[in-house]
Amino acid sequence: MRYPKLRELREAFKNIFTRAATVRYPYGKAEFHPGYRGKPEFQDECLGCTACMEVCPPGAIEIVDDVENRKRRVVRYFDRCITCGECERVCTCGNGIKMVPEFAMAVYDRKDLVESVERELIVCENCGRPIATKKHILWLMDQLEEKGAANMGFVIMSLKELGIVEEVEKKVSFDKRQDLFTILCPRCKHRVILYDSL
Repeated sequence: MRYPKLRELREAFKNIFTRAATVRYPYGKAEFHPGYRGKPEFQDECLGCTACMEVCPPGAIEIVDDVENRKRRVVRYFDRCITCGECERVCTCGNGIKMVPEFAMAVYDRKDLVESVERELIVCENCGRPIATKKHILWLMDQLEEKGAANMGFVIMSLKELGIVEEVEKKVSFDKRQDLFTILCPRCKHRVILYDSL
C-alpha cells in the first residue's frame, strides 16, 4: 500500500503559515503603475480656460458662466467620465487637472460624482460678454512677460491687481481714445480700434 503524497502534504502545511502571493487589496493599499489613469481631479492651478471641456469625448465637463455675479464654474461629472486623460493632456497651464491614482468611486447618489471649481470671471465693460477668468488672464500676463504691455487690457488688469487703478463704472462710447484703455471683448475692441483708425 502506498502512503499519501507526502510532498503535497508538506507543501500544504508550509502554505498554512506563509502569506498569500496575491495582493492584499481590500485590506491594504493597492499599488499603481506610474502611468495609471485614474480619477481626474481639479488642482488649485486650474485657470478655468475651457480647454478641457472642448476635448472631453463624453462631454463630462461643463462650463457654467454666471455673468451677473462674475463667476465661472467648471463642473466635472465623473459618472460620464471615461478616464481617457485628454483633459490632462490639453490643460493650458499643464497642471490644472491631474489623473490621480484613485479608482474606487462607487457611491449611492449620482450627485456625489460631481466636482466643480469656481473662478472669477472677467466680462466686457461694454457689452457684458464673458472674456476669460481673472486667473487665466493673470497667467497669460505672466507667460507674455514684457510683451504683455502691448495689450492695454492686460496693462489695466495688472494695474488693478497692484491697486494703482480704481474700479470705475464707465460707458464705452467708441468715439474716444480712452476707450482703448478698457477691458473689452474682441468684438467691442475691434469696433474701438476701427473707429480710432478713421
